[in-house]
Amino acid sequence: MDLGNRIKTEREKLNISQDDLAQKMDISRQAISKWETGSSYPDIEKILRLSEIFNLSLDELVKGDKNFQENLIKEGKTNMSGLTILGYVLIALGVITCIWGGGQYSVNLMDPNFMSFLVGGLFLVTVGIAVIRNVPSWLILGAIFVTGAATIVYMVGLEMPIYALLAGIVVILGLVLWLTTLVLKSNFYTK
Repeated sequence: MDLGNRIKTEREKLNISQDDLAQKMDISRQAISKWETGSSYPDIEKILRLSEIFNLSLDELVKGDKNFQENLIKEGKTNMSGLTILGYVLIALGVITCIWGGGQYSVNLMDPNFMSFLVGGLFLVTVGIAVIRNVPSWLILGAIFVTGAATIVYMVGLEMPIYALLAGIVVILGLVLWLTTLVLKSNFYTK
């Protein structure tokens, strides 16, 4: 049985109208009508609510409706999570920061003013890439290495005393190594 017929059958078993069901679900009667005729499908939140109202398991409610199952899978693949959106926003901000720095100061890797924009932008891009799910490991590792190298060049351009420079380089290299092992061990990123 398809989902629309299942909803109609279960609604009629409870002896309630489309209006009554719509009221219980805090939606319009037209939405219920569209579900029952098969011209649209409820989202997963509404499916959960229907299963509660009808006292059915999710499996009992949706089993047999291949179109709904395919639609749900397709919908799940196209929706972006909040973290993914955040990741893309951070990447965009990072690119804008790098471009802004290049516009404000001459592109010179030994100029601390330019490098502060470049390193800040690369950091935002790296964090943005890191929070997006299913990013290839090589991409996140590349972003980590480029950001680490740019940070070391930035520290050299600051003309720090040698002991501070060496200490900073050790910290940056240690951080890059640690993040690399985390990425390689994690199932969060694709191989």
